[in-house]
Amino acid sequence: MSPGTSPAHAGRDGRDGTAAERLRPTVVEVVEAAGFVLDDLEVRPAGRRQVVRVVVDTAEVPGPHDPPAPSPDLDAVAGVSRELSTVLDAIDAGERAGAAPEGEYTLEVTTPGTDRPLTRPHHWRRAWLRRVEVTRTDGGTLTARVGPVGAAEDDADAGTDAAVTLAEGTPRGPVLHRVPLTEIRRAVVEVEFKPAPPAEVEALVAAATGDEAGAQGREDRS
Repeated sequence: MSPGTSPAHAGRDGRDGTAAERLRPTVVEVVEAAGFVLDDLEVRPAGRRQVVRVVVDTAEVPGPHDPPAPSPDLDAVAGVSRELSTVLDAIDAGERAGAAPEGEYTLEVTTPGTDRPLTRPHHWRRAWLRRVEVTRTDGGTLTARVGPVGAAEDDADAGTDAAVTLAEGTPRGPVLHRVPLTEIRRAVVEVEFKPAPPAEVEALVAAATGDEAGAQGREDRS
């Protein structure tokens, strides 16, 4: 598996935007030191207190010959919560530099749920070999399995111009669709109770490793 990084901006715009962005550098430092990436950061009022909600995800992403990524280790996530609480307390006491929440607050450190929409390249890379329900910007829908994520064009950077290869299961075998992430309105992972069909896995591994023979005749560039 290979590591990922926290996105340039995490947190929702609006009422919590200023507080979240002020806290972000401190949170990112702690989260990434523990081997995670910051997926979301939210600061919201809850009565007379504030709730600081930190969503972390595993930094590592599966390689082309790896199985689907496991869920984040909950003991490690608990360790992140303890370390972040210690750091914020030290900042609040003036024992170290950084930003801390104003007033009383409750810290929540959690992981993305299975219903988290896939909105960033890291989300898609973590979803390797998972089955997803996709709604495209043109209104079309597709249920398929997640393969490699790369540049939408050969000379493009695999960031905002990233595209994902999806394997759609059909009676005649898997059909590959290469879809730019900018053309996906919403995508969520389906919960499965059985292994992925070998033919779909083989087609996606071939696409990820550049094995044109393995994917020949089965690609539909959507």
